[in-house]
Amino acid sequence: FSSQIFLLMIFYLAQSFKEILNMNEPLNRRSFSSKVLSAPFYSLNALSAFSSSNEPTEKMTVVITGASSGIGLDAATKLSSMGQDVHILCRTLAKGKEAALKSGAKGYFECDLSSLQSVRSFAEEWGDKPIDVLCLNAGTAPATKGKCQYTSEGFEMAVGTNHMGHFLLSQLLLGNMGKSRVENPRLVVTASSVHDPDTPGGDVGSKATLGDLRGLKSYLEGDKTFDMVDGAQYDGDKSYKDSKLCNVLFTLEMERRLRASGSKVRANCFSPGLITSTGLFRNQNPIFVNIFGFAATNVLRVATSISQGGDNLISMIFDGDLGETGGLFVANDPGKPSSPFSPKEPSKEAN
Repeated sequence: FSSQIFLLMIFYLAQSFKEILNMNEPLNRRSFSSKVLSAPFYSLNALSAFSSSNEPTEKMTVVITGASSGIGLDAATKLSSMGQDVHILCRTLAKGKEAALKSGAKGYFECDLSSLQSVRSFAEEWGDKPIDVLCLNAGTAPATKGKCQYTSEGFEMAVGTNHMGHFLLSQLLLGNMGKSRVENPRLVVTASSVHDPDTPGGDVGSKATLGDLRGLKSYLEGDKTFDMVDGAQYDGDKSYKDSKLCNVLFTLEMERRLRASGSKVRANCFSPGLITSTGLFRNQNPIFVNIFGFAATNVLRVATSISQGGDNLISMIFDGDLGETGGLFVANDPGKPSSPFSPKEPSKEAN
């Protein structure tokens, strides 16, 4: 096994034994920020548990990135069956067409998030049409061992695709969301619990941290590429976790700025759970992924299904408990897919 996968399997196995022996220690939860504390602490419903009051009462325009497979495709399919106006963004037009046929999405577009020019081209093609929900869901995880890969602009691939591309896309489409007729248009960001080094999964292998942004600063000062945001030596495991930390930081700051500007748009992020059977792991050794996937799903039972991950995404779109609340990180307890899908405190660095 690769060292990261092996360590993760050992950790979850140990956690399972602790639960059997009833030796779990209580989670150490720091207090929420004052903004989150002032809001009710809801346990969000999964789609299967939706009450009639939480079902959408009107058709909404939903734009989803990363919908050619995994939870994006699952959510797009379910949303289409609910009668929503779904538009999917994929790396290539061919992938988009295929996914639209599978999901029943109304529209499909090419939007390669590893190319800022591709992002701009999509925004231009979309024009001034209103958007009710924008789901920044696409993601890539580089091989834990190997050389750094770069986006068209020279960003490290994971941070460049998972954060930079989505950051630009959101900036270009905020005006479209402002034209929405719904009371609170929603910006939904697919993050991960591994952004937090103090949580299971996040504390295995390399830890997420952006440091003093030295790598990004060097890029802005003239370097043609950057390998790691903190300027350290390239680490594929850390780069993915860093990109998820960027997602959470982006969401919290976006919500702050939206409220400061008086916008009706609300921004939240979530972790879909540990899902081993999606295209996210396409760059990993398939033998290791298959073994870990089998163990996590059938032996340790810590993995989340694609269907549940899609339900979690849909909950972030429609659950009425969210209301006007923004700036939340929502997740199941890491490694416990049957635990409540509810707001969790972000990492110390994200706070």
